[in-house]
Amino acid sequence: MKALSLFSLLAALTLGAAPNNGLKPVWEDDFNAKELDAKKWNASGGARIVDGKLQIEVTPKDKPGFWNGSWVNSSKKFTHGQGYFEASIRAVQTKGRGWVTYGVRNEDMSKVPSASFRFSFTGADKISPDLDIVDDAGSHRLSPKENVIPMDGGKSYKKFLTYGLQWTDKNYIWYVEGRQVHKLSRPIPSAPMFIEFGQGLPEGGLLKDFPNPKMGPEPMQVDWVKVFKIP
Repeated sequence: MKALSLFSLLAALTLGAAPNNGLKPVWEDDFNAKELDAKKWNASGGARIVDGKLQIEVTPKDKPGFWNGSWVNSSKKFTHGQGYFEASIRAVQTKGRGWVTYGVRNEDMSKVPSASFRFSFTGADKISPDLDIVDDAGSHRLSPKENVIPMDGGKSYKKFLTYGLQWTDKNYIWYVEGRQVHKLSRPIPSAPMFIEFGQGLPEGGLLKDFPNPKMGPEPMQVDWVKVFKIP
């Protein structure tokens, strides 16, 4: 798929219906409570609510330059079948800080077929739509060779933008600001999926560019998340 500039992505919204148009909302969280809702989410590490936003942070270990990752997911608490999952996210810009993800996945990735698909934010103006698929041939990770979500130097992507993930009976589809940016046709699971946000780190948690435990990389922030059912 040909890459689009951010301006083109935003302008193109007027050309077609939004991906959630006509879909029924079935679940949401706006993160306006003082604490993360334990009935909706599992959490680990430096995940917390700050000023009405879910904040995914890295926390320092006892050795300079080494950090702990964080994650939040709805495993065993909320899963949903084929539908549209969207979240308002402020993407990270700092390179060398590991990677953060927003995705949906099956509970049991050993079944055939099963899937996990996501946006991976790695800083330095890089966002990748990725798919892990388990089929009769085994497990595969599929990522576009080219950057299909180019940025404008990070200025606009420091704001909150809406990232959408949709799976139907035929396709996996990725959206930014309501505009399709990637699509794959692969085996589709029948089992429902849960939502996950996470901060991944290199082995051991070493971030060479962040030796000072008081000067860690910026967090991933999520303003809200919503799930829509496909009729």
